[in-house]
Amino acid sequence: PAEPTAAERATVAMLSDLPEHQAVLTRWISRQYRVAPEPLAVLVAEAHDIGERMDIDPALLLAIMAVESRFNPFAQSPVGAQGLMQVLTRVHVDKFEAFGGTMAAFDPVANLRVGAMVLQECIRRAGGSVEGGLGYYVGAVTVDGSFYVKKVLRVYERMHKTLAPFDLPTYKRSLTL
Repeated sequence: PAEPTAAERATVAMLSDLPEHQAVLTRWISRQYRVAPEPLAVLVAEAHDIGERMDIDPALLLAIMAVESRFNPFAQSPVGAQGLMQVLTRVHVDKFEAFGGTMAAFDPVANLRVGAMVLQECIRRAGGSVEGGLGYYVGAVTVDGSFYVKKVLRVYERMHKTLAPFDLPTYKRSLTL
């Protein structure tokens, strides 16, 4: 069988295929983080799909990616957190099984999905508080994670300002999961 072309292997989408509010947000992220809009379009659409299913604001997922990796799907921290949402693969091996194993941490969509599961667990653990969940997400169990939480929420608020002209359903900031 013939090898797939690069375009067939790429995880990209045309902005014209997105709803207008997602295209606007994609363009904003692209400018802010100097990342090509076509791969971002897939992530923005996926964040919206996941957010709807999991009752997590998609802008929160995107804000975490912005802070954690600046939208670099190959990012790795000194402690071994990997991918867009900087998931600790050695801790979340079970969550990556459905995606073929921990190397899927470098697949942008798989990393986003696993990161969303981790975030949802963290929010639950924090009694439904998004802020508390972000503290757990960054691993602020023994240290103060307020700097990280504030940074994510600042990006989150900027994304919401970008979306302000659109009449969108909003998600609760303090989730009860």
